[in-house]
Amino acid sequence: MEFNADDKIVDAAAQAPKVFIEASLGSGNEYNREPGIQLTKEQIISLRRYEVLGLSLPYRYNDVVAYLNYGAGDDGGLGLTARDFLRTFTMTYDHAKRWAPLRREIMLTGTHLKLFAEKILENGAGIVEVYDDSEIAKHLREHGVSTVEGYLQLKLKHPRLPDVTLPSGDIPEIKYYLNAMLSDVKDCQVKAENVRSELDRFGTDLREKVLPEVKLRLKAVSENSYRQDIQVLQDDIDQRAAELDELNKKYDQMVKEAIVAAATLNVGGLVLGIYQGVQAERIRNQRKQLKEVQDIAIQNMASKSQTLSSLNRVRGDLQNLSAVTIEAEVATQNLMLVWEALGLYIDSSVKEMDKINNAVSLRGFIRNVKKVLTPWRDIRTGSDALLAVFAEAQREYEMGNLISRRMGRMMLRVADYPAFEVMALRSHNSSVQNSSVRAQMLFQRHAYLPGVVERMTGLALVIDSTTFGLRSRAQTTMYVLDRALGNLKQIQEDFDNAHDRNEQLEISREMEDELQEVFVAVAQQTRELKALQIDLGARYDKSASAQWIATLEQDRAFAEAQKNKAEAKRVELDAQMKSVADAIELIGRAGVEKIGQQAQLTVDNLMAMGMAPPQVQIAMLAMDTLKKTLSGIAETISYLNMVAGYNRLEERARQLRLEAEAYTRDIALIQGKVELVQTLDALDSGRGNFLKEFLNIMAAFEQFAGVFEPQKSQPVEARVRSACDLIPGMINHLRPLRG
Repeated sequence: MEFNADDKIVDAAAQAPKVFIEASLGSGNEYNREPGIQLTKEQIISLRRYEVLGLSLPYRYNDVVAYLNYGAGDDGGLGLTARDFLRTFTMTYDHAKRWAPLRREIMLTGTHLKLFAEKILENGAGIVEVYDDSEIAKHLREHGVSTVEGYLQLKLKHPRLPDVTLPSGDIPEIKYYLNAMLSDVKDCQVKAENVRSELDRFGTDLREKVLPEVKLRLKAVSENSYRQDIQVLQDDIDQRAAELDELNKKYDQMVKEAIVAAATLNVGGLVLGIYQGVQAERIRNQRKQLKEVQDIAIQNMASKSQTLSSLNRVRGDLQNLSAVTIEAEVATQNLMLVWEALGLYIDSSVKEMDKINNAVSLRGFIRNVKKVLTPWRDIRTGSDALLAVFAEAQREYEMGNLISRRMGRMMLRVADYPAFEVMALRSHNSSVQNSSVRAQMLFQRHAYLPGVVERMTGLALVIDSTTFGLRSRAQTTMYVLDRALGNLKQIQEDFDNAHDRNEQLEISREMEDELQEVFVAVAQQTRELKALQIDLGARYDKSASAQWIATLEQDRAFAEAQKNKAEAKRVELDAQMKSVADAIELIGRAGVEKIGQQAQLTVDNLMAMGMAPPQVQIAMLAMDTLKKTLSGIAETISYLNMVAGYNRLEERARQLRLEAEAYTRDIALIQGKVELVQTLDALDSGRGNFLKEFLNIMAAFEQFAGVFEPQKSQPVEARVRSACDLIPGMINHLRPLRG
């Protein structure tokens, strides 16, 4: 049985738990924060707050209706119906339910780590003990032999030395301990992978489903139209109140004239009295109908006022939910990164277990086993600390002690690679997501450009997932580079200590293999980034959007011109109506019953009623106004003709008001469509800014890959030295991207 141990894998296995525990406990030189599984205590509390708030949301339709408490007859409108809120609340509620079992699994994994560390130490100690008890171990240590060839040369000088093979009884024992260790590592790998998969699903759903849904609902609430609707209703109610006042005056006048006419006790007076009574009844019915419309409008306004009040309350709740959800999403991202890193570390431990085939290689293997055991002693004690952080966070949450602390960051020197601004990248993503939410809300209201909206909001999701994906890529690449650095340094040392040229050639091949492995890993990341670049470079035709806006602006200009025209006509008509109304009132006060309401209102008749010359002039001007304004008016006008003419003017004014209101609605609709196009433009601008930073990141990865690209023109030893010099700068360059 021959013993071989892959030093680079073993070294990674040795470093993995050490890095993990330092990152977890915040005790490494490059970590400046409080203990926790790559989380601060406050971030764990944020997830707990999200869970509690999410589970407090109503998730049945009737409960949502009761929670919204809209006014009678109001459903909230587009984006604000009970069904809309039910979807948002149900999605958040169902997602928040998943945190408690996931949290339990994370804490259980902390316990598993402790138990796993105990087994690793126990099995590793067993392997070391078997080796220390073997006779050959003493000679290998005594003569410092590290290769089979070296031991055979030594045996030529000292023939009594034992054979290079292990005693047959030691092989099964070592295999037992080795298999036990492998089984434990794989068991830990399965447990960690299960947690990581569930955590990834939790984080992805939070980022891509829950948070956008909450933001969309908050946007719809914040930009509801109820305040404007109430103002329009109030204007209508005020206008109707003025009309009711005018009808009341007419009714009182008609009743008074009917009583006076009937009191004359002649046939003409009785006929006039009956006529006046009929006219008064008509006005009373008209007033009654208008009053019914007014009552409905007042009830409608009360309902809308209640709905607006409810929406203001809901807006506060959604703002709180949005803030808590954002905090939980940040915490989840960090937790996802930790478990992804843990998976990388455990995978390296699995690779460590290689074939063993001779006693000399066993000596090197034992040395590496001892390296692996050391950090697991830290994990054995550190797992308790991890669990304590969760427990402390829970206690502080229950006590309401939500004190946030700032985490310092160490300033690290970076190498000369394409610069990228991580904060700018994330800011551009945030801008894109805000534009996406607003675009969805405007589309729900106006149903404009469905294909473009779907494509651009889908692109926003790609940008959001890419932003987190870059953190993951940075972490994976940093791990690959850090592991490669350790392996290359070890190989370099072996090369320098090689006994002959043959051994150097063998080690040179190891160097090529190691460089090739890193090149493949980094080149794969670069290819995937280039594929993402194609998606992020999706063309949005801004010349087409400019044409859309130009067309909409033409429509708006036309609607505004028509609205202004209708309002100007109404203002002119209001002045004419006032002139006619003043004349009717003057004639009524002068006693129209003296000449009869059907008598022609000539100058003589008006004078006969006792009207003064200025009053006669007012009446004549009003009649001229009616003749000019209305068709079908006779040259001479009676009092009844004048009242009928005024009613026609009033109806025309009402039509002009409705026409102006219709154009106002058209203008608001056009404005909403313009805002949608402008929002899509802003989304595309954010995409362009994001892409600029993304291209810098991709260029850095391309340069990283170039360092490890096979180059036969340069000796591999020189390339290894160059790589060892450059890798620390690469890692530091990626560190801000990982976050």
